[in-house]
Formats: sequence, C-alpha cells, structure tokens
Amino acid sequence: MAGTTERFRAVARPVAVTAATAAWVIGAFLNQLSGWSLTLTVAAGAALTALAVGLPLRAEHNARARARTAEQIAEDAGARIQLVLNDAMEPLTYLIGRIVDLRGWSRSRELGDLQGQAKAVVLSAAAEVLGADRLRSCFFARVEDRLVPSGFHGRAEAPRSTFEAGTPLGDFALDMLARREDLFCADTHAESPPGWAPGGHAYRTFVAVPVATESREFGILTVDGLQVGDLTEADVAAVRVLGRLLAVALGA
Repeated sequence: MAGTTERFRAVARPVAVTAATAAWVIGAFLNQLSGWSLTLTVAAGAALTALAVGLPLRAEHNARARARTAEQIAEDAGARIQLVLNDAMEPLTYLIGRIVDLRGWSRSRELGDLQGQAKAVVLSAAAEVLGADRLRSCFFARVEDRLVPSGFHGRAEAPRSTFEAGTPLGDFALDMLARREDLFCADTHAESPPGWAPGGHAYRTFVAVPVATESREFGILTVDGLQVGDLTEADVAAVRVLGRLLAVALGA
C-alpha cells in the first residue's frame, strides 16, 4: 500500500507542475499576449508553480529524512543496549553463580574477590559499549551516610566527588538511592542536580542509577561523557540493568 502511494505521488507531482504551467500559458494566449509579455508571463507562471509545489515537496522530503534519522538512532540505541547485555550478562551470571555457591570457610575467603570481579565487569561494560568514545563509568559505594568512589573504568580521570549527607548534592544522591530512582542529565550546563558545582567537572552528560536490592543499598553506578549527546535516554535502561546485576552480586 505504501509503495502504491509513493508511485502515485511520483506521477502526480510532475503532472501537477505541468498542468499548472500549461494553465498559465493558455491564460496568456487567451489574453492575447505575445513576445516578451508572453515569455515573462510563462516564466513567472512556471517559477511560481515550482515554488508552490516545490516548497511543500521539500518540506515533505526533509520530514521523511528526519523520520529515517530518528528511526536509525533508535535502532542504533537498541543495538548498543543488546551488545551491553550480551557482553556483560554471561560473565556476570557466572560470577553471581560462583558467589551463591560459596559455602563455609571458602565463602569468606573468595567472596570479596568474586564481588570485585563482578564490579569490574559492570564498569567495563558500561564504559566501553554504551554511547560514544571516552566514556567513564564509576561506582560510588555507600559507607554510612556517604557515597565514596570505589572504582572506575574508561577515561583516565579518577572520580573525586564524595557525596556527604547534610549537603545539597549529597542529600540529593542519597535520596535518589533510597527511592531507587534513575537520573539522566543530558547537559550539566543546562540542568544539574541541587548543589552541583558549575565548572567543577570535565563531563557534560551523565547517567546515574542505584545499586540496590529491595532491602539493601550498596551505592550508585554512574556513566558520564565529555560531550552533550554522548549519552541518551536510551542508555539509561542498559545502565539500570547493569546496576541491578551488580547489586545482586554484592548482596549474594
């Protein structure tokens, strides 16, 4: 059906232009124009007809191009999310299985190592597969009433922030963790959390998700990019899944 409509449009457009131009010519003859008057009248008619028909056609073409671009962006985002899950799921599920299977004395000896490996897998997947180049992923562990840096991957820029209860930014981050809420900031210059220090960070966009189970809070997983557009709303879902898997590993 769509193909028939497109073929009809392809035929109808030149017919419309030709018919409209012919109407100008016929009108000129009926008004007994000749010479330069006839030439200018026909030329003006052709130009105006081209504008009248061409401008809407151009707008339609641009709209179709934007629709194709949006569709491609959505497809690329979906492919990135699938790639993240494929790359991270197998090693994570293996590590989680190992953690759950630990028993007795061996559990206390190996647990920390396995959980550290799970954290490394999550940070690596988040930084290397999502969005654009030079992303950085960070894990901020909850230690009493603080969120402190506890590992990062990607850009060679160690996280410096510590989120303290009693400060606007610290309270915001801890409340986000308590509520199990995600946060996507498209542009830190245009919108940022309460207490954000303008100019204090190299990155311009970030995603933050809680690392928590129903009963326990382990911290926050973040992914940030240097340029606006390095991350999109579509990336939040993948980061959320990684955060939940890390919570399972840390809580097992």
